[in-house]
Amino acid sequence: MSGHISFAPHSSPDHHHARAGAVARGFLPATLFALLALAGNGLDGCARGAVVNAGGGNGGATGGVARPGTSGTGGTTLITIDPTAIGPPSNLDADVTSRVVGCDGGDGCVCPTLNVALVGKPGVWGDGSQTAFQDWLKSSSAGTAKVDDYPAKPTFTADFLAGYNLIILAGLGDNTNTGPWWTSSASEVAAFQDWIENKGGGVISLSGYSNDANEGADKNALLAFSGISYGQDCISPPCSIVDAQNNKMCYRCGNPYQLTEWNRSDPVIANLSVGVTVIGIDGGRPILAPADAHVAATTTSASGVSNWLVGKITGKGRVLVYADEWITYTDQWTGHSGQYLSDPSCEGFLPQELYQTAQFWYNMIHWAQPASNCFTIVDTTTPITIW
Repeated sequence: MSGHISFAPHSSPDHHHARAGAVARGFLPATLFALLALAGNGLDGCARGAVVNAGGGNGGATGGVARPGTSGTGGTTLITIDPTAIGPPSNLDADVTSRVVGCDGGDGCVCPTLNVALVGKPGVWGDGSQTAFQDWLKSSSAGTAKVDDYPAKPTFTADFLAGYNLIILAGLGDNTNTGPWWTSSASEVAAFQDWIENKGGGVISLSGYSNDANEGADKNALLAFSGISYGQDCISPPCSIVDAQNNKMCYRCGNPYQLTEWNRSDPVIANLSVGVTVIGIDGGRPILAPADAHVAATTTSASGVSNWLVGKITGKGRVLVYADEWITYTDQWTGHSGQYLSDPSCEGFLPQELYQTAQFWYNMIHWAQPASNCFTIVDTTTPITIW
């Protein structure tokens, strides 16, 4: 199959069928989407992270990063890179090790584990599997985070929510394209608000899983207290990448459309774009933002400016709403293993060359739950900026 593929408009079911057939995707990658992992057990209380980063041409250990925090009980985590390792960064994964050391509390145990609940199902435009996502969860956070997956609807009670620092809202339906869509009761909505505003919880909400406008209804109900909501339309911005002959590269070489407009001047949300210039997007739901929210990213088309990433600090917690789900698909991390890699017209235009998906996920997670000050990523294949 050539790299030049024709697609129906995004709003038609044929478009989704075509892109699913022509572009193989998974829910999240096994290696490059390395953001929240559980590397070792027994870290329910807290962990102290001491991270040594590879440096120099041969990847030798050159320095350390330690983060302060509050005292507690649990364990400590030490991540080291073998200083004798020789080879390019892509060959260093096997040289990264972790060691869990007991901690009896006091000032030496400073880092609470980031406990994350992934609520909802993956988008159907990938392979419908969470195998890659589970691999991602176990890859690179070196015990500073652990994640529970809820593909069936949980009940948002105070007891359930108390077990988590961060909740990621994925596709909230039995089928994330056709539904039926989940609904939360009034007591669940109230508990969710209390968990964020009074208990310091953080939420990251994703959308764009379906053309059905009802897809975002439950998310809008859960987030209503923040004043942030999803609109009814499902849109894509104009294509923003072209080749040397000025040919548009969207839906060529595995690319969807692009998010390129970042608000780097607002200090409240500036860190959401650290190390990020371009992210792949397609068919998202623009966000309605109240005056006291912070718009972190937008797209511009002939019809106007649309909000694609909006954050708000509310009470003790944080709400972060993103218009799309494309950042969950494998091809936005690793690209395609076949046709496009051998297509010379795709050189320099593959998703893994254009997009900073891993960095973007780290930024969102850290912003949504800043209290987890030892959450970190150790990934020598796709290094990211830790802030």
